[in-house]
Amino acid sequence: MENRNIVLIDDHVIVRNGLKELIEKLGTYSVTAQFDSGNAFLDALPIQPKPDLVIVDLNMPGMSGFELVEKIKNSENEQPILILTLDSDEQTIIRLFRNGVRGFLKKNCSAESLKNALDSIMATGYYHNEFLALSLRLDTQAAKPSERDQILIQLTPREREFLKWVCHEEEYAYKQIAEQMHVSERTVDGYRETIFDKFAIKSKTGLVLFVLKHQLFDEL
Repeated sequence: MENRNIVLIDDHVIVRNGLKELIEKLGTYSVTAQFDSGNAFLDALPIQPKPDLVIVDLNMPGMSGFELVEKIKNSENEQPILILTLDSDEQTIIRLFRNGVRGFLKKNCSAESLKNALDSIMATGYYHNEFLALSLRLDTQAAKPSERDQILIQLTPREREFLKWVCHEEEYAYKQIAEQMHVSERTVDGYRETIFDKFAIKSKTGLVLFVLKHQLFDEL
């Protein structure tokens, strides 16, 4: 099997070198370029050989990983991105996926988790445990009518509205969603739990990923 090309962006040379050594022990991946900042990476575009994946440290001085992700997303050289981060709160994760990253990993992850992430992104386009479990479950459903139509049929109008507010760029908390929908928090909890049960989702992050994966936003 041909090796996949990986690019590393991290301001710590020791971290980059350690990650390079670990990645190349996985057998099917080669680190073909390393950069110590987002600016250095952008200055080098377009990179040859073209990366199959760019691994980006979220917390870098100067241009942060968030800023770099947005610049890559808006450039002519969009690349698949895996984020390395110590920040794993739900809003951070949602913001990352909303900006097009393909997955995230804790910096202290195991070699097995890193391999799972790389393999999953190459095979499915994304890495997120809940997201992948959901994908596998939905892949078993009938193909006709379309998967998106199947999902929409199962959502009531109020559940669709709830998902719209969950995915809003303002990143509303559930209490704020209840205010926007003019219902009680208990009612919003009911919408959430019903959707969780219908589609085997376990978190707010999973809800956002669900909508993004199936391109439901325009239908909500």
